[in-house]
Amino acid sequence: MSLRRIAPAGLKARLDAAEPVLVLDVRRAEAFRRHPSGIAGAVPLLLDAPQPLVPDLPWETPIVAYCLCSGQASSTRAALWLRAAGYVDVAVLSGGLPAWEAAGLPLAPIAIEDGRRIRTWIAAPRPGAVTTGDRLIAESAFLFGEALPARRDMAVLFVDMVDSTELLFTHSPEDVLRLVQAFMEVVVNVAVQHCGDVHDFEGDGAMLYFAGVGEALPAAFNLRRALDTRRRDLPELPQARFALDAGPLVVGHVGAAERRALSFIGPSINAAARILKLAPPGGIVATRRIVGEASYTDPDLTARFVALPEPQRLKGWEEPVTVYVAAEDGLDDTDHCHERRR
Repeated sequence: MSLRRIAPAGLKARLDAAEPVLVLDVRRAEAFRRHPSGIAGAVPLLLDAPQPLVPDLPWETPIVAYCLCSGQASSTRAALWLRAAGYVDVAVLSGGLPAWEAAGLPLAPIAIEDGRRIRTWIAAPRPGAVTTGDRLIAESAFLFGEALPARRDMAVLFVDMVDSTELLFTHSPEDVLRLVQAFMEVVVNVAVQHCGDVHDFEGDGAMLYFAGVGEALPAAFNLRRALDTRRRDLPELPQARFALDAGPLVVGHVGAAERRALSFIGPSINAAARILKLAPPGGIVATRRIVGEASYTDPDLTARFVALPEPQRLKGWEEPVTVYVAAEDGLDDTDHCHERRR
């Protein structure tokens, strides 16, 4: 399902003309507490609320959603859900709030306590509404409308089963497939919950990609928690290890007309794949870029990382790389969505 994009100048013109446009500021509560400003009149839509809510307005109400990421990942996620709920005129602000600010347009205080009537998010889609659920892939979100190949700054997350080879000697092939399927089902569910997708399933592991660090890092912690929860019902499911990096990637199609797929090329993919083996069972390893960018948006998560005693020499890298690790600590990680330094 494609979504309309609207430029900051176009939204400003509609607001100046007093058109009845509902503007939604999509982020988690902590982002509002740290940066309580946005587009004047915008209504907060809290992605980390136990039961997210949207204003109770007619289905035909024009709605424009924006978030703090220039890739529009969080706002696209919300817009798809709003379309699934039955709203028929939904658009996403191109470039998010950073583009609004870059255009020199004004900001105003935003209060998360709003007294307007509200409707439970997608609690009861209207008859005939098209339901898409949490389906969100790169080509319909942060790569929407771009000609491929395209160069984008993105974050990648590798996840891998620990000691999965032992399963082949202790379980039948059918049972191993059942365990891998249970593992990957959790991986996919968490990826789309955080505005990301799974690029490839590689045996006992997978590579996930996200519009930015603000989606990828919370996804790693919540994926760890979700897999731990799944093991309560399926004890033989192995633990996992996780690795993160971010940087410029070239995204394009590879293959032939009969069969093709997205391909991602960039050093961050190689770095994340190489540092994965440094993670202990249940551990998350990350590069300096991940920890540095997230220290502002998710300080509660970056506080769990400790730098390894020595910089690591990675194959293909001229200089040693500083690697940080967050060992499994049993804490209950809360859901996050993207926040961007402003």
